[in-house]
Amino acid sequence: MRDNEQVIGASLAAASIALVAACLLLPVRTSAAARPIAILCLAAALWSAGAAWNYAEPGPNASANACILAAAASAAAAAFVAAQRLVSGRWSIPTLVMIVFFIEPIVIVFVRLVVYPDLTSAEFRRTAPFIVHAAYCFALLLSVILTLNIRQRHPQRRVRIFVLTSQVLVIAIIAMEVSASDQTHFVLVLAALFAVWVARHPDDWSTSRARADSLLNAIGVFLFVFDHLGRLKDWNGPADRLIELITGERSERELTAADILGRPLPFEDGERIDLDLVGGRMRTSAHIHRVDPTSRTGRSDWVVMLRPVRSSVSTSSFPSISGALAGHDPATQTLNQRETIDLLRAATTSRHAAVRVDVLPADAGAREDETMFVVARRLEMMFPGVRWGRLADWAFVALFKPAQAQQAKLLIDDEAQTALGLDASVATTICVPTPGEDAERFVRRVQLLHSPYGSSDS
Repeated sequence: MRDNEQVIGASLAAASIALVAACLLLPVRTSAAARPIAILCLAAALWSAGAAWNYAEPGPNASANACILAAAASAAAAAFVAAQRLVSGRWSIPTLVMIVFFIEPIVIVFVRLVVYPDLTSAEFRRTAPFIVHAAYCFALLLSVILTLNIRQRHPQRRVRIFVLTSQVLVIAIIAMEVSASDQTHFVLVLAALFAVWVARHPDDWSTSRARADSLLNAIGVFLFVFDHLGRLKDWNGPADRLIELITGERSERELTAADILGRPLPFEDGERIDLDLVGGRMRTSAHIHRVDPTSRTGRSDWVVMLRPVRSSVSTSSFPSISGALAGHDPATQTLNQRETIDLLRAATTSRHAAVRVDVLPADAGAREDETMFVVARRLEMMFPGVRWGRLADWAFVALFKPAQAQQAKLLIDDEAQTALGLDASVATTICVPTPGEDAERFVRRVQLLHSPYGSSDS
């Protein structure tokens, strides 16, 4: 009896600690993972309270067991969502997944209270519904391990510690549930408290090597890193394909700048380079700078960025980022002005809204092509599959459904300002065709939007 009292007291203490941790996290809005981690803490508190109740009233205590089952399902789901948001930012739960998250705990509680109310906890664990429930929870926990594994080489030490420790704790939870299920809630509370620690430092997860790699591979330029001797050290995804088209072989670190670019390092920044490729020829603008320009040893690495200017490559396997594509602006690889105007004419038929993005450089001497190239890549990343056109030197435009245009404007205004990495700001305007409006009149109205900070057109 004394041992039972000690276990009940420990379980209630664990529940209280988890509840306090959840209350500390609920007001935190700076981290997208704070809310699911708070739910994880609440689930840990419910599980601990259910375990204490089960110890206090041994036997077929269906109500206590139902609390534990619901807490297990909620904790697994919350851990999965938290892991996704830590890795991917503000990850939105798919509707079907959300439905499963809500239905599964309700179903297992109903089965436990209505279908098998007279079974003890040990007896219920041998039923088919519990086996399905356990498989569901274990699958979510294993998904947590696989999701966090993306960050195992994160440059931030605190993130690496959390990834490794959380994976160990998940494995411990699964092992405890199989071998000593009556003690699992203690490990869960420990995992919840550890998750609270990482949620209090959201800035650690805002940038990551994994997200940086995705960004570099999405940019429509070829990036190379060479050492001080001109030997290849690193490259992004488009550059990997370019090397294969130049050399006919896969990328290797034994290659030199002379093998790839046809000339040794260094050379003049902005120099035009003609590359002979498999199936054609490409002219690029090459930009070069030292990784550490303050180095006095002369052994600093070099970063080389190649931007396509003109291409006659005929092979279909070449990356579709060349500015020489028909109907495309050569500087930004977006639709040129003629194609953009045709796109706007089509809006009067499709009843789509035109979203115009004006780039406002802070420096009057800013180079428009290079600035607009970066902006175009950012817009393409924010809206995959949307066709952007260069309407003017400092303006892009794209078509959205009216219901989505305002969301697009809010997203651009919210994220683009700080994500460009340029000394420029962005203003977004929405222009919707009026009923019976002529196509040419609508095109002219979009072109004459002279006030980039004007209100949305409706």
